[in-house]
Amino acid sequence: MAGKGPRPAGRDIESIITGATLRETSVPLCLAGHLQGEYEDLERQLTSVAMFAGDSLAGSPKTSIATRMEELRAEMAEHLTEFQFRALVPQAWSDLLAAHPGGEGRLFDPATFGPAAVAACAIGPTMTVEQYQRLAEKLTAGQQEALFDAVWNLNTSVVQAVPFSLLASATVAGRGGER
Repeated sequence: MAGKGPRPAGRDIESIITGATLRETSVPLCLAGHLQGEYEDLERQLTSVAMFAGDSLAGSPKTSIATRMEELRAEMAEHLTEFQFRALVPQAWSDLLAAHPGGEGRLFDPATFGPAAVAACAIGPTMTVEQYQRLAEKLTAGQQEALFDAVWNLNTSVVQAVPFSLLASATVAGRGGER
């Protein structure tokens, strides 16, 4: 149906352009790998103990394991680093892709484009490609992928006009109008 849907409600294009901003996102990463490893070990231990110990806590190490896991969670939170990214303007993104051509039917060279894209989009903390490469040496492949995926999605994904969260909506509705 023509004419139905959102309209700028009397706003001129210049005010729309002035108010527009590039999309941003953040990726929290725990950079204390030794803590993550200890937590995962304890999680396996807790699962194993829970399977064989039954429901009784008497003589069971479940409580001490669970307590240490909670202590580790607090320590890990202290080592959490939030990486903030902003999309590039379309021409800059296109130029970045062109500067890192891929071979064999690939859109880009993953060895060079990933670090360049993460560094180019990083706004907090800002970083150079060389700094990102040094950081990447201390990250897991999954953590590197999380950073790159965030940057890729910022620059290539279609965004809903107005995002919707079922959890947020249900939470607000469950408050019964309380503010």
